[in-house]
Amino acid sequence: MEMSPEHDESISELLADLENGEKDAPENVYHAPKLTVAIAAKVPAKQRAIKISGRVDKVCSKAYEEGFPGASLSRVIDIITIPYELDQASVNNLIRNLYPASKVPNSIVIRVVASLGHGRAKPSYNAQAALLKWLVMVYDVLENSKVLSQLYGILFNLLDTIAIRMELTRQAGNDPPLVGLMRVFKDYYPDVIVGDVTSGRASVFTHPNHEWRQRLGEIQIVHFQKTQDGLPPERQTLRANTRGTRQTKSSVIPEVHTSHAQESSVTLEEIEDVHDFVQRLEKIEPPNQLVAVIQDPLLQKFLQLRSSEVYARRVDSWLMAFFEDQLEAANTSETKILEMLKSIQGYTHYTKKLPPACLAYLISMITSWNGVVGRQIILDLLSYTTLGPFEAMEEALLDDEAEQSKLDLLTFYNNLLNNWAVAALIDPQLSPTAKESIPALIKHVDTLALTVVQTSRSITTLSTVLTFYESIASIITHPSLKEIVRIIIPPTELIYTLHFTSSLTILSRLCGILALYKRAFETAIGPKTSSSENTHSYPKDYVNQFNGFLMDICNCIWRSRAFNTADINALGCNLHPDVTQALDQYVRSLGKDLTLMSLFSLSFSPVLSSISILYVRDLEDAAGEEIEVRHAGPVTAQSLKLLEREGGLKLTWAEYRLGVLHYMDSQGITGVGELMYNTMKQLMPAKKP
Repeated sequence: MEMSPEHDESISELLADLENGEKDAPENVYHAPKLTVAIAAKVPAKQRAIKISGRVDKVCSKAYEEGFPGASLSRVIDIITIPYELDQASVNNLIRNLYPASKVPNSIVIRVVASLGHGRAKPSYNAQAALLKWLVMVYDVLENSKVLSQLYGILFNLLDTIAIRMELTRQAGNDPPLVGLMRVFKDYYPDVIVGDVTSGRASVFTHPNHEWRQRLGEIQIVHFQKTQDGLPPERQTLRANTRGTRQTKSSVIPEVHTSHAQESSVTLEEIEDVHDFVQRLEKIEPPNQLVAVIQDPLLQKFLQLRSSEVYARRVDSWLMAFFEDQLEAANTSETKILEMLKSIQGYTHYTKKLPPACLAYLISMITSWNGVVGRQIILDLLSYTTLGPFEAMEEALLDDEAEQSKLDLLTFYNNLLNNWAVAALIDPQLSPTAKESIPALIKHVDTLALTVVQTSRSITTLSTVLTFYESIASIITHPSLKEIVRIIIPPTELIYTLHFTSSLTILSRLCGILALYKRAFETAIGPKTSSSENTHSYPKDYVNQFNGFLMDICNCIWRSRAFNTADINALGCNLHPDVTQALDQYVRSLGKDLTLMSLFSLSFSPVLSSISILYVRDLEDAAGEEIEVRHAGPVTAQSLKLLEREGGLKLTWAEYRLGVLHYMDSQGITGVGELMYNTMKQLMPAKKP
């Protein structure tokens, strides 16, 4: 079957093409039945029916994109090391693109080493040199790096005798490879006298090809993700970040590397899965640079399970040295610092603790910070500061008049509040500090929130403000925090500004928050038990002020008595009586039988009227031909009576209002109902479970 041009051949198919000459053979070539087709790479160039360099190029191109999986890597090693009729250029091309997609197994290493040496059956010396270089470049992704140590005797014996004699130095002079070798001997065996042969220029332990290594890392990351996606957690691989697996570019954080392991110990680099990690936890030897924990998930788990003050100090000392270097440097690298802070951000999310060295750096730079560079990262990190003062960064942020700056500040305070609450839950010793710091933070943000909503009524702004108060509501109703944190009611102006909004979502969230505040007050001022000795007491006027909010909102939405001040605790939404009277006269003058008091009810409210009439329309659609007329809207008690007489829906006023609440609940708009169910006594039994 002819392959379509769009077909994306796999590396396995391309290798088969390289090995097998049948696919591209001319149509007039006769093939004897049941005869094995000649392997193209083994056929001398003059006898081939195809041009093999084109197939080699296809294999190399695909290998550069995706690398060689295990089976394909084994096949291509055979093509390179077993006597084939490939030209030297093709062999070199294959070795240059010999990117393993995963770990290189011991068997591959052994076969490569076995192919080295003298003899007609061996690859050319150029190919052998390239293969040795390849072993160096893939060292970090070997399945077991100890295999090369086990093969050291074979490699050593392959050296020319004269190459290991000291007299070579007199012949070769300061040959860089020889100088490097002598330095290795000097470093590992300082007692060996090697004279001045180490005085030449040579680089020891440098990677032969950094671009090749970077490409290898990229290939292995993609292959690793493909193999991991879809696997259940217990089967997913758990590995430390090393040069050849996860990191694709140079990082300011050292990689996980363990060079001082004992025979009885295990390195993190050897851990393959969760089961292996758990079984060998006590035998794991910490890596050289513990600061690698900043970016390495496996090392993070290890240090969490084997926590130590010594380990923590080592990490912090490294970070302190890094930040001090950056502060003292003549040309501080902004990119490096932001990269470091970004790495610490992820680590802090995991540990829920900001490293002291990072906090010290942030405090030192905050006075000169412009409030723009790295804002999201810096604010997120500062939200993990311990309980205490929190206004240090406001000056930089508020210098920027943009609305987003204030919203970012609000988001920061919300994160800070949540992290303080978590800290108070984790460490009971923080409770006295929390009793002072959390209320101080809430009062501080009250002023900021009020300022923000007075300058912008956008949905984004109001939503950001509500997110902060939702966090407060969660804290004051939390069983373990309600006795620590005092209930601080939001500013009056803020409540009414949020109530008279153009967004149903904003109104619903506000009502939901007030319902939680009400529950918190009921718990705080209810009968005390032995387990609530620290329950706060609240002045009656303070509680009545909050009850005024509830009464005003219920008057608007449920009772059609907006801005009424005659009811107990009602505040009339803080609207001056003269203003209320003037507005009412204007509404009545419109001649549509409307009153100001009913304009914010379920049926007439600009926010609620649409969903209210949708509820009625759904009932009418369900009734179908059973009804003769439909309600024109908006719904009132009188209009429902008239509708029934004319053959429309049979629906009482009480059923209608309760039905609207349940309809909103079914649409995910639960806040309004929560407040009504928890405030209006007649509705308390009507709440659906």
